[in-house]
Amino acid sequence: MAFFEVFSRRFTLSGPVRVGLVVLALGLAILAWRLTDPTDRIQKEMEADAALVRVHKPISVPVNRSADVLDGFRGNVHPILHGQTQLEVTAHWAPLEKDRLKLPAAPEVVYSWYTELRPSVPQTTYTERDFSAFLPESVAEVGQLWALDAPRVLLFLKQFHPNPSMHLVATGRRAGPDGAFAVLRGVSRTHLDIVFRVHAEYYVTPKDWDAKQPIFAWYTPAYFTGRVLINKQKGTVEHFRLALPTEKALNVFLTVNPSLLGIPKLGHDVIRVDRMELLGGDGGSVDPFPRTNSIPLAEANRRLARVFYKFEEIDWVPLDQAVTQARGKNRPIFAIVSWGATDDQSC
Repeated sequence: MAFFEVFSRRFTLSGPVRVGLVVLALGLAILAWRLTDPTDRIQKEMEADAALVRVHKPISVPVNRSADVLDGFRGNVHPILHGQTQLEVTAHWAPLEKDRLKLPAAPEVVYSWYTELRPSVPQTTYTERDFSAFLPESVAEVGQLWALDAPRVLLFLKQFHPNPSMHLVATGRRAGPDGAFAVLRGVSRTHLDIVFRVHAEYYVTPKDWDAKQPIFAWYTPAYFTGRVLINKQKGTVEHFRLALPTEKALNVFLTVNPSLLGIPKLGHDVIRVDRMELLGGDGGSVDPFPRTNSIPLAEANRRLARVFYKFEEIDWVPLDQAVTQARGKNRPIFAIVSWGATDDQSC
């Protein structure tokens, strides 16, 4: 979540309208954090060494899931995938350069944990059982929303790094909301088009790091977006993509908590990663749907965002339209300036 500053400015509408000054100091939420460990592994190591590691665990932002967003398929292989799928998926992950990182609280060795990040499994093959995690219990109409099977989605995230989590715990800010959801974007006589969104992060402290001097380091993507294209006639997955969005200037949040090294503050950085993507199959066949049986991709993504964030239900007005609408409705303008995105985990 982003840190906000809400500013006041006098606008001339029908007359002067005063807009209040509010400062939202979301960083103060740190006062409400509970103390805990980020992973069971580290907790066991600390107990074995009779040492107490104090790590602030943030209180998560609640997901905005309504009652009509049901759980997706939880069985072994979905009946729609009645054919044999052997889809080879390749991982792409652009490396980070050290001079782009600003983590003043982090020891030098921590920089290498980030700059040396590479796909743990550059290429692998997924089957119909694996892809069943992205399907609904039963297919309804276009626009249908459902929750993905999170433990099975982790299998795909591990192709990047062996320590993903879909429960966000990186310290120093409000975390979450957790979750993974999909929407049925399109249906045709031959295909299904599914779009999904996943919130996750990676714990990048090496497993063999000396637990007596704990350093907790996380790599938190803004979110992952993706698509699954299913050939209904063949019962196979033809195309799969899971990727970090790159439309915004910044899309990854880095957190370092050297809590027992005598360093008084956390290390935080918000960066841009040009590519973090899993890709397999025929990307040229992702739009075979007549418009009457599909929704635009942008609308599908908006519906997914609303499942995560309550404020996405607000009818936001572009800046260039705000003054005109305010005059027409004789209403004040409440302007919010945000350093960073509010609808993802990059800030």
